[in-house]
Order: sequence, then C-alpha cells, then structure tokens
Amino acid sequence: MNVEKVTYKDYSLCDLNFIKGVEFLAQGHIAQAAHYFALAHEQVTHQDIHYNRYASFCGYARVLNGGDRGGLSLCREVARRELYDGDVFFNLAKAEWYFKARKRTVGALKDGLRVDFMHPGLRELRNNLGVRKRAPIVFLPRAHALNNGLGKLFRK
Repeated sequence: MNVEKVTYKDYSLCDLNFIKGVEFLAQGHIAQAAHYFALAHEQVTHQDIHYNRYASFCGYARVLNGGDRGGLSLCREVARRELYDGDVFFNLAKAEWYFKARKRTVGALKDGLRVDFMHPGLRELRNNLGVRKRAPIVFLPRAHALNNGLGKLFRK
C-alpha cells in the first residue's frame, strides 16, 4: 500500500491516540495506525462529538490492514449518522474503493460533498475518479442515441 496522503482537517482538539494514528497513517504504518485509532474509538461513547470521526478512521484502518469487511461496515454505519464531517465520508469512499465498489464510492463522494463541499480530499478523489456528469435525459439509458447526441452537443 502506498503512503496514505493525508488531506484531512485539523485534529489538534482530538484525542492523543487519534493524533498518533493519523501520523502513522500518513507515514504508511497501517498496523500501528489501526491500533491507535482503535484505542481512540474505544475511549468514546456514541454521544461524544468525535465518535463518528474516530469510528470512521478505525474502520478505514481496519480495511487497509488486511481488508477487514467489518471495517467497511463500521465506516458505512457512522456515515449514515454523520451531518457535518467530510472526513467520515472521505474514509468511506476510500474504503469502498479498496473493495472495488465504484458505484458506492461515487455515492459516498456525493454524500460527503453535500456535507462539506470544500473538503480537499473528497474533491481530489472525485476529480481522480472522473465522475461522470448526469445524462441529459435522465430516464433514458446513458448509451441511448438521444443522450449521446445531446451530450456531444452540450460539450461543444
């Protein structure tokens, strides 16, 4: 696995174990990052303001550390409850991409950008994936001649 490019936000107010996990993740030491994220996640309750963030990173590190599908489930669960943190959706999108689920990756990116449109990681990942624009006539298949013709016309 390549060294994880850290495009997350400021974590100075987070738990020390979480901060160590982010540092290890940035250095590419996934096993150590997973350990520290798990420690941070275990220390908080569902009511804590950082719970979704800690759980998201814990799940994502589990995915990277051996392809644990339980980590993906954890990322999905906390993303359903998240209202403002783009990092949670960023982790979900990358976890989905790890398992080659392009459609779910794009869905996580769309949900994350609705929550935090200026998140640098979400924007960069969307640009790298090359997310398609909507078909001109939504109820017709993308390969339909009308959609192809209108798409070419609109691109010019």
